Amino acid sequence: MTESRRRTRDKESKPNTRLKDLVRSAGITHQQLANGVFDEAKADGCTDVVPPHRTRVSHWINDGERPPHPIPHYLARFLTRRAGLANPLSPADIGLDSCPCHVEHSPPPSPGAPGLEGDPTKRRTAVILGATALSSLTAVDAARAYTQHATATDLGPDDIPDLEVAVHQLGSLYSVQPPEELRAKASADRRRAFLLQHEQRHTIEEGRELARHAGMLSVILAWIAHDRGQAETVVAYCDDAWEQGKQAGTMEVSAWAEDVRCTDALYDNRPFDALAAATRGLSVAPPRSPVAIRLTSQLARVHAKLGNKDKFENAARKAHLYRDNIPLHGTGLFAVDGVRIVSYDASSYGWLGDHDRARKAALEAINCYRGIRGPLTAPTRLAIAQLDLALAYSSLGEPEAAVHTAREALAAGRLVQSVRGRAKQLNRKLRIEHPTHSEVTALSEEVRLLTA
Repeated sequence: MTESRRRTRDKESKPNTRLKDLVRSAGITHQQLANGVFDEAKADGCTDVVPPHRTRVSHWINDGERPPHPIPHYLARFLTRRAGLANPLSPADIGLDSCPCHVEHSPPPSPGAPGLEGDPTKRRTAVILGATALSSLTAVDAARAYTQHATATDLGPDDIPDLEVAVHQLGSLYSVQPPEELRAKASADRRRAFLLQHEQRHTIEEGRELARHAGMLSVILAWIAHDRGQAETVVAYCDDAWEQGKQAGTMEVSAWAEDVRCTDALYDNRPFDALAAATRGLSVAPPRSPVAIRLTSQLARVHAKLGNKDKFENAARKAHLYRDNIPLHGTGLFAVDGVRIVSYDASSYGWLGDHDRARKAALEAINCYRGIRGPLTAPTRLAIAQLDLALAYSSLGEPEAAVHTAREALAAGRLVQSVRGRAKQLNRKLRIEHPTHSEVTALSEEVRLLTA
């Protein structure tokens, strides 16, 4: 916690005994007090007050934390009503008399006040109230009030770190858990980020951090949608992640969104959409960052899919220049590693019709993936490499080897959309190139059942 935030939250070192006694005598809970403050503000037409959390109320009462303007006014008014007092309480009566700005100093203008017509949300009214209150302060007190409001926050000390941990855990576990199991947690974490962004007061710095983590959670949800074959949902989450990255001032998040968009378009046989996504992502990716390396490799295989051999070789050359400076095996959804580049080569050479090089690249990738242990396992990437190898075997006139390798890929169990799509592609190729082979006929039925 920064020193400025600590000063904002810890205005006093002892409990507010006046407020504590009044709450106890009124027989209300901290959550009821929080709701009451919001209701009073809403009835007064003040839209700048968001519903405080009960833990924030506890800080006001037990830790001496001073709520920001205009909450002391609404606290006093709510307690007056709940306690049934004949004389209204003031902020001073509840131990909050030193707050620099009070609503009672500047009563709201009447509904017919000049210049406020057409202000149904009362936003301009709230601004006028704040400006009026500040105008009565000395320059020193006004400057301190500005600082207080700039550093005021309703976020707890663990709110943003918890989101960061959620992104890390989801990314780390992604390849070893079914997308269906990850979806519920990722969706819950994304909703939590939204509520913190839009229903809790926070600083500008905290807002950027919330947007960054929200964007990465949307990237994860886009991957989940891709693996579940939900193309429209992929686009929606990628759009959100791109915008969150812009709001956070961290375009690396936006680049990760284009990495998902490119993959989904490529497996959905939309190579021009994939090309647009890879190009757009590279335009904002930090140079030599993991996402820039991933997108460079993506661009290479997109050009291969389009049959642009020269452009493929140029992009692939750039991708391979990174291999000396990155690990052979990477960890998690957002890792970049050398074996991924080799695996992309296997797909690319197959699309370009160079089946011998495709076979060699696929075998190299498979050997690397099989050597991975523990949390570094990549079952989806291994299955894709095996299916690329099977495609190469089919084109090289080895249907038995193709069928055997395909069965190994399909036995892995993690039949996400990309694996199903590549298996269907292999099935069509085998039936065209080896229509009378008995093993091909048997595999065709297996693929049909597994991908139904």
